[in-house]
Amino acid sequence: MDAAAWDTPAAYVMLGALVVVVGGMAVAGIASTPAYRLLGMSADGPWWFSPRGGKTQGVVVAYLGLVVAVAALAFVVVDAYTAARFAWTACWTTAAVVFALTVTRAGKLVLRLATGGLVVLADPLPGDYVEADDALDDVDLRAARDAAAAGDWRPAAHLLAATLDPDARHDRVCELAALASRRGRWLDAWLQEEPSNPHALACRVAAGVERAWTLRGTDFEARNVPDFLAVLEDTDADADTALVVSPRDASVLASRLTVARGLQLGVVEHERRLAQLLAVAPHHRGGLSAALQFKAAKWFGSSEEMLRFARAESAAAPAGHATNLLVVVALLEEGWARGQSQSFLHRREVRDEIVAAANRWLGGGPSPVGRAWGHNLLAYAFWFADLPQEAAPHLAETHRHLSTWPWHDDAREVHAQVRAWARERLGASAGI
Repeated sequence: MDAAAWDTPAAYVMLGALVVVVGGMAVAGIASTPAYRLLGMSADGPWWFSPRGGKTQGVVVAYLGLVVAVAALAFVVVDAYTAARFAWTACWTTAAVVFALTVTRAGKLVLRLATGGLVVLADPLPGDYVEADDALDDVDLRAARDAAAAGDWRPAAHLLAATLDPDARHDRVCELAALASRRGRWLDAWLQEEPSNPHALACRVAAGVERAWTLRGTDFEARNVPDFLAVLEDTDADADTALVVSPRDASVLASRLTVARGLQLGVVEHERRLAQLLAVAPHHRGGLSAALQFKAAKWFGSSEEMLRFARAESAAAPAGHATNLLVVVALLEEGWARGQSQSFLHRREVRDEIVAAANRWLGGGPSPVGRAWGHNLLAYAFWFADLPQEAAPHLAETHRHLSTWPWHDDAREVHAQVRAWARERLGASAGI
């Protein structure tokens, strides 16, 4: 092939396409380093101007440029020895073949870059779909809840009376209260027969909180505010009644923290209520989680205050206690608040903090109380942090006991997609 073959429009197209390839790879490379700011990108900016967006766009441009360059090269070579019509055939055929052979792998790479590794092309298997149940691994709670749903409150009464651990009792009270907020005749019957029963009163308070938040809704813009406040005021009065009967009831004290937040009773009153709870149950996961919400920027605190609080409480909790993971909850809250959860959770220091909290929890031999909750939290957090190896053992546990939080609106669907993500990233040997 003589030199004249390289002085043709097709050759110039090929050279131009190679320049595009180099440019695209350069953008992708720079976006992968701290130098991304030189390209006008921001870690917390819109996707198009974020490092993740820059990497994705750079790779897409480089890939398309490479396909064009290879096709143009085929045109140049064939045109040098045959008629132009065969060169065009070779050009388009080469482009189609290269595209067909590489598009799946390239698509997976682009999808991984664009979503921060959270979405894959693989479909979940039928066995990946499990129903969420917030009773989790508590078979006694499930039995008591089913009996209550059928109108019999006595199993719930016996269960709560036998529950000595404050965290386990709070989990059980909240799940029974969730039922009562929808179907409350069993609780009404219980209170009518035993109006001073502390466990029934605790369920009534927690059910009031549940009803109030259902009225308010989970959107940023609150709905039904007058009804929301009215229910909370009644609930606060019910809590006062319950504490007269049982002043050291940690479940009621924890519920009062959420009531204080909803009624906007102020920092002083909230901290007074928090101190009352911690005097009774120093590492109460449910109460500390409620206090964390109060200290978040979306309510009455700031990111710094929320994270400082969560780190201190997580570090103070005994190894193996689920409160070791409170800092993971705070990091998720921070990511959601920024609107760029993946970007925040992909930072090395954030990933390290999640791993360290998980190790404290696992290293202490996780307590049976809150264990299933912890596996759900960590499976989700490691997915968002794009750490499939770390997520795998927790996903194995969540397949047995799946919670609704923190898996968004459709826990069943999201969890199945995450299992597919882990399998694609780790291979069948992951055992997921």
